[in-house]
Amino acid sequence: MRFSLTAMMALMLVVGCSETGDADAEKVLDEKGMEVVTRAFDPEKGRALFIAKGCVICHSVNGVGGKAAPALDAEIGVPGVDPLEFAARMWRGAPAMIELQAVELGYSIFLTADEIADLAAFSASRDQQKTLTAEELPESIRNGLLDEQFWEVEDWGEFLKTGREGDDFGDEEGPEDSPEE
Repeated sequence: MRFSLTAMMALMLVVGCSETGDADAEKVLDEKGMEVVTRAFDPEKGRALFIAKGCVICHSVNGVGGKAAPALDAEIGVPGVDPLEFAARMWRGAPAMIELQAVELGYSIFLTADEIADLAAFSASRDQQKTLTAEELPESIRNGLLDEQFWEVEDWGEFLKTGREGDDFGDEEGPEDSPEE
């Protein structure tokens, strides 16, 4: 069986963030007989985590939150919740997130696999996102929202898809062209 490097890194991120004995985790067999862990997703829990973990300081949803990082508004017409893709996007933004967390929070945010799944569900739920208001943010967070982009990446969306600035990669392989392992 072959995995792409990006999928493997995302899997390592999710596994590395997981605690043993997750209550919402269930093992099932896939079509090839491989044991796979599935999780329940809760966008309401994800919304609470988005605030409590401090994600809202840098990211916005529904126009609420900071501007230092990409908005996490749910995309219209994008089907389903994919926590692995969400974790892969986090992985690509990890260097910037770790630095901003250290500066703004004084520590790096720790997330379990269940929390990543819930945050992924929130990022995909337009209904849950519509309920987020600035008034529900604690005053300390509301006063600490970052209102400017700190990184010299003009297109965050493209950066998160490719993990690179710009569109001219020269002879280097981009993530989509990476050989599978």
